[in-house]
Amino acid sequence: MAMKIRLLTYLLLPILLSCCSEDDNTYPSLHTELAEVYTGSDKNVKNIVFDDGRSYDADRVISSSVADTLLRCVCSYSIDDSYNPESFKTYSLSTIPSSFPTAYDSFKSHSSVPVKVLGLWETKRYINAYISYKTTDKGKHTFSFSEDSIVSSIDGVKTAFVSLHHENPNNDPESYTQHIYISFPKYYYEGKTDKVELTINQ
Repeated sequence: MAMKIRLLTYLLLPILLSCCSEDDNTYPSLHTELAEVYTGSDKNVKNIVFDDGRSYDADRVISSSVADTLLRCVCSYSIDDSYNPESFKTYSLSTIPSSFPTAYDSFKSHSSVPVKVLGLWETKRYINAYISYKTTDKGKHTFSFSEDSIVSSIDGVKTAFVSLHHENPNNDPESYTQHIYISFPKYYYEGKTDKVELTINQ
């Protein structure tokens, strides 16, 4: 069944970020949130911006393989109860699928492998989902967004119809369930359309 979500809505980057770890005897409570991560010309993370607007400078050397780039990531971190920026400490940072929509005709196949939507929420700049799919990790699953069409109604409302496109490798039997986050950058359509209808094949 296809799930359709009417929503006002970057670049799929399979990049691993590495954090320098420290050995501590005690571990504080960890928070896990989605964030925008900005890298500098040296390919190191400069700052981390969470969806509620909080922004923190990188507390240690966190390297990536790309320079001067915005990445969408899952960030695990600790911070004191007053959210003092000086107490911010990153424990892990990993990129997630987040791409600008691609024209429908650019896809070799228009069929999308079903996923299960476990959670769905909207923030100021993104539509976020927590999904699962079947795999044995014998190949790479790819996730992107297809701009299927843009239609103007008789009353002048312009709607972008977008769908999640999921491809799996041929040699990957459905042995167990994998869970991932994905983010759709709704800011891509700001000033272009009035709303977006996102379809996820379940």
